[in-house]
Amino acid sequence: MTMPNTLAATRGALQALLAAVPAVGVVHPCERFADGEEGFKRAYLYTHTDPAADAFGADPHIRGWYMRRTATTELNTNGRILNEHTWLVRGYMAFRDAISSELIFDDLVERMREAVRLAGNLGLPGLLGASLAEERGVQVTSAGPVYFAGVLCHSAALGLKTRNWAEWRKP
Repeated sequence: MTMPNTLAATRGALQALLAAVPAVGVVHPCERFADGEEGFKRAYLYTHTDPAADAFGADPHIRGWYMRRTATTELNTNGRILNEHTWLVRGYMAFRDAISSELIFDDLVERMREAVRLAGNLGLPGLLGASLAEERGVQVTSAGPVYFAGVLCHSAALGLKTRNWAEWRKP
């Protein structure tokens, strides 16, 4: 697979990759806003297509993610421009103690991290770095309970970097 050559193409590839993770929920390409709690609930409301996916079964619940590019650095490498984009992927899932939803959420985060780790089309830096001390793949930068749309939820902030070559010379 080839690396995307624009921010929009990278965003599309990252969204498609994350959305393909089984039972991931709704994956938005940008942060969503609403006039009230009900609008937020609707934007992140999810029902499994396969009720056997986990203990939530066929119950509709909050389960969703948004992506935001938080930074870009541009480097000139041998006459080519390399953009490195830093991404925040923020997610929410309804908290249900009776089904140990924290364990479901943690497993979901790990499956997302694995999907990115195995992706060959995002220009991910350092996944096979020369040192064990190098940062690689998706980092869990924070996780814990939050109130989202008036509902107690698990939440996680995931960070990653992608790269793409930018064509800057006109023929």
